[in-house]
Amino acid sequence: MPRKHDRYPFLVEIVLHSASGRRSVRISDISRGGCYIDTISTLMNGEPVSFELVHPNGDRLAFAGEVCYSFEQQGFGVKFTDLGDAQLEFLERILPDSAS
Repeated sequence: MPRKHDRYPFLVEIVLHSASGRRSVRISDISRGGCYIDTISTLMNGEPVSFELVHPNGDRLAFAGEVCYSFEQQGFGVKFTDLGDAQLEFLERILPDSAS
């Protein structure tokens, strides 16, 4: 199944919140629809997650999503949920193709 949005490298450490607790993880790529999280922790498909992203200019913004697939001991994909105007604007500022 093809992706709806192109993914771009985006290496950043975050604190991920889920029903199974808080953990430090790394986002390795991001798109308008979601991101990939590198971690040895395993979360279940459909599990809600939340985290905060920090723009290089210092702006901080909360994101929510749900796990849409996972690879044991490697990481998982997150589909963003409840994207508001502020989150969409934030993504536009950090994604490479938004300059056009």
